[in-house]
Amino acid sequence: MWYKKNIETLFNKYNKIYKSIINLNPNQNIYKLMNTKTNKSTLKINLKDKSIYLHSRYDPQREAINIAEENYDPEIENYIIFGLGFGYHVEELMKMDPNANFYIIETNKEVFKLALDNLDLSNIIDNSNVKLYVPNSISEISIILKELILLNNIKLVMHNTSLSIMSEDLINVKYLLEEFRMFKNSSENYSLIMKNNFKANIKNYNENVDILFNKFKDVPLYIVSAGPSLDKNIQELLHVKNKGIILSVGRAVRSLMKAYIKPDVIIVTDPSEQVYDMQFKDLNIDVPIIVLSTCDRNVMTNYKGYKLIALQNGYSLAENYAKEKRKKLIQTGGSVATTALDTAINMGCNPIVFVGQDLAFTNSKTHSEATYSQDIKYLNNLREVEDINGDIVYTSKNLYIYLRWIQNRIAMEKDKIFIDATEGGAKIEGTRIVTLKETIQNYSNRNFDELNFIRKLNI
Repeated sequence: MWYKKNIETLFNKYNKIYKSIINLNPNQNIYKLMNTKTNKSTLKINLKDKSIYLHSRYDPQREAINIAEENYDPEIENYIIFGLGFGYHVEELMKMDPNANFYIIETNKEVFKLALDNLDLSNIIDNSNVKLYVPNSISEISIILKELILLNNIKLVMHNTSLSIMSEDLINVKYLLEEFRMFKNSSENYSLIMKNNFKANIKNYNENVDILFNKFKDVPLYIVSAGPSLDKNIQELLHVKNKGIILSVGRAVRSLMKAYIKPDVIIVTDPSEQVYDMQFKDLNIDVPIIVLSTCDRNVMTNYKGYKLIALQNGYSLAENYAKEKRKKLIQTGGSVATTALDTAINMGCNPIVFVGQDLAFTNSKTHSEATYSQDIKYLNNLREVEDINGDIVYTSKNLYIYLRWIQNRIAMEKDKIFIDATEGGAKIEGTRIVTLKETIQNYSNRNFDELNFIRKLNI
């Protein structure tokens, strides 16, 4: 009954959108209008393997208020809302912040057409503070996002169900939005801890990590992570001594020490307070350590070796401090392995070799045995990716995000060799798949004088 009013408003304000949906007939086998217990409308959406509801089948209004309260920020001027749905959450947020601007992107035209037919959207469509987008392609979405990202004081609000029903054609947009949400949630959850860590860490380090930058041109570097496949070939790293750099993530150090392998450098990034106790307590090691500026402050306070602080791009306190001290920033990518990769690239190393970097649950394990590994028993929420042998292996959303980041970072480097010597796990595009033994024979076959630079740091 609302269709005529909505479509006339749309015709007058968004004629291009009007033309793109006027002759559209939603698939009734996929989309079924439902009446909720509170007499509000929602959609039951039948996907390939399950059915989901666009909004709560009990109380969409209460759900919308929760979404609005979760995202409302009195300091925000511009909300970018991904997913209009039936508009409940948008209207609640507009009530809470009537002076803000709202940029709404809806990628599902069938859902939009059903919303026009069953709800009064005129307050959204005709509102002078609202700009509505119903894009036709991934390229159009990219253009929209590039424009919106230039706005000042923005907040991205994502309607989760709208995100989950996006077309396969838009899968890369979905992944980008998931990455944004993960990093945003991580920053919000650890905001105070990160701030306290930063304040303590800038008082306790020896030097900035950029003293390592460009010092190791063409020196092979092995990034050792704690993936399940590390148990398979860890002993080969004994042959790297003096012939390459072993850069170990904190979680892999115990595995290396158990195998009588001493890394040349360690890197840690996690802000959680238990990191030092879990990774270094009672461990007799004092090699140089790279510590992210927001990492657990107990590492900087208690670690006995030479401590290099890494100031990260995207964290304002670190950016301001780096500018003040005239120090270089690093890209973190959200994990210790991604941070290690950017650091290795900046060091000038070549080739850069991944060891224990499964980025997946090889043999249904989360980590190598010496690092508190767990068995994966349920696959429901995991993703299938191609492994190094062309078969299927399962990974988590977070690990998949790190995989994509690593692949994108590798693609930026044209003159470096990247080798996946993990011998298991997800396939990393842009790497050569070679066994660790062969890699060491081919690249770590002589001593490098540049390694003395690292050894002198602890003198």
